[in-house]
Amino acid sequence: MILPRTRRGSLLAALVAFVPFAPVEADAADSTRRTLALGDARIDVVTRSLDGRGAAGVAAAFVSVHDDENTAILAADTVLPGHGGRLTELRHSGDREIGFRLGGRDHRIDPNRIFTPAGRRATLEALGVWSQPADDAVAAFADALLGAMGIDEADVVVALHNNTPDRYTVASYAHGGPLAADAADLHLRPHGDPDDFFFVTDRRLFDALAAKGHSVVLQHEATVADDGSLSVLCGRLGIPYVNVEAEHGHQAEQEAMLRDVVEVLESVRPKRIMAVATVPPAGCELVDLSTIDPTFVIDARYATTDNVTGRRLVPSGTIFLERSAAERLARVQASLRHHGLRLKVFDGYRPLAVQRALWRVKPDARYVADPAKGSRHNRGSAVDVTLVDGAGHELAMPSAFDEFGERSHLEFTDATPEALEHRELLQKVMRAEGFMPMPTEWWHFDAPGWRAFPVMDANPYQAALFPDGDTTEQDPP
Repeated sequence: MILPRTRRGSLLAALVAFVPFAPVEADAADSTRRTLALGDARIDVVTRSLDGRGAAGVAAAFVSVHDDENTAILAADTVLPGHGGRLTELRHSGDREIGFRLGGRDHRIDPNRIFTPAGRRATLEALGVWSQPADDAVAAFADALLGAMGIDEADVVVALHNNTPDRYTVASYAHGGPLAADAADLHLRPHGDPDDFFFVTDRRLFDALAAKGHSVVLQHEATVADDGSLSVLCGRLGIPYVNVEAEHGHQAEQEAMLRDVVEVLESVRPKRIMAVATVPPAGCELVDLSTIDPTFVIDARYATTDNVTGRRLVPSGTIFLERSAAERLARVQASLRHHGLRLKVFDGYRPLAVQRALWRVKPDARYVADPAKGSRHNRGSAVDVTLVDGAGHELAMPSAFDEFGERSHLEFTDATPEALEHRELLQKVMRAEGFMPMPTEWWHFDAPGWRAFPVMDANPYQAALFPDGDTTEQDPP
């Protein structure tokens, strides 16, 4: 089927108008500047390479997300060059917060409160007004920012912050303090300025910095409030995190703290450990897609033998997705419904055990994510879809689903005009709701905000995986 040109053109024009995010890159001699759009605001994300060997084998991502914390940047410029890693900072208005206008509404966010769904909503509500388009735009912005700082490769994230005297101090985490539940342990420097302290997620870093005489807080992963901050995100993902917190103007103190951080990284050599959740963590709800919108056409291939393994990998044809991704997909479905089209869904959330089974059969990272790193499917934030007409018949595409080869790539053009046009339409409607495509699979899309969730080996089916037998004991077909 090919859409009539008038209907197809009007649909694409309407949907493309809602794309909330458009990055533009520009390179300098020793840095990369990426200008990100957030509503009508433009935010420069400047990443500088800190030439040098650094802590052997440790990929360090230094980051400053508040544009008014100049003491931290001055200290970093003095101490960090030559120590390896990279430094990423946001530049926009000289303010702590970012204001933007979208859909006729004014919004504001704290850029260190946007890395989880709960954090995004809370910062939008606290500083202005929440709206779904604003939440979507901030999620896409957060993804781009995390990508720019290199969080996917980082072994440790070091955040550089400044505070106003007596507002946010190490005493906030002491017994009876407003943030006491966030702290698993606390070391106080005798007679030290409470505004100058470290906040970490790694016990070894806590012990090493405390041994150097600093005030240090260790994040309590079980009880820390989900405020959308980098520390919460890194704790979920198993990435060691250090916040170098100092009072505005305490440049000498912050320089001394940074020197000790560099020494500690060299001695401790922290490494990220892929955190695998056996149950969805707080803030990550896996939902049955059909309960969000029963009009999806479900074709759960991994519940059948019609997949690359030739075996049933899951016990039922239910497709699960993380709730925000499912609701986003429902908005795509609604946009198509008025034009006589729907989505067919092949796969959504995928337990890590199923990922391992697929990898054993197809160990090719162009098409199947290495389970040692985890897939976005394992986070409940990726979905495999195609277009169908009103009768549920698939529209022609350049390849079949899970056909691993050139025909599945987005750059492949040796197909019928109908197939290429249908592929383009699918890409447009999914991108219009913020889903990002995969270059080697026309059917695969990632929901913005996927980095907020850990790799999961949860089983939401209420029945055992691999109903035809344990694939770990069988050879590929």
